[in-house]
Amino acid sequence: MEGEGDYGIKGGEAAGTAKAKDKKEERLSLIIERLNELFLTDELTEADLLNYAHTIRDKIRENESVMKQMANNTDEQAMLGDFPKAIDEAIMDSSDAHQNQMFQLLGDPKKAKSFARIVFELLKVAG
Repeated sequence: MEGEGDYGIKGGEAAGTAKAKDKKEERLSLIIERLNELFLTDELTEADLLNYAHTIRDKIRENESVMKQMANNTDEQAMLGDFPKAIDEAIMDSSDAHQNQMFQLLGDPKKAKSFARIVFELLKVAG
C-alpha cells in the first residue's frame, strides 16, 4: 500500500493479536534479572545462573524441616526459621557434591565416557 513504506507498521486488523506473557516465563525473566544483579556475570551465562539456583533449590528440598516450615508458616516466618542456615549448608553441600563428581569423572576415563553418554541422551530427550 502506498504510504506504508518499509516501517513494519500493520493495519488495524493486527490489533489485539499479541499474546500475554506466560506467567511462568515472566517469573523466570524476573529471576534471571535478579540473578544478573546479584552475581558478576562476565563469565556466567543465564543457564549457569539458573542451574546453580536450581541446584541450591533442590538441596533445600531435601531438608524436611525447612520444607515443613515453609509449608506451615508465612514467608516471613519461614525465612526466620531454619531456612538461612539451610541455604548456607546447601551451598557447601552442592560444592562438595560437584567436586566429588568432577574428581570421579576426571580420574576415570571410562566413567567420563559413560557420563558423556548420559548427558548426550539428556540433550536428545530435551530436544
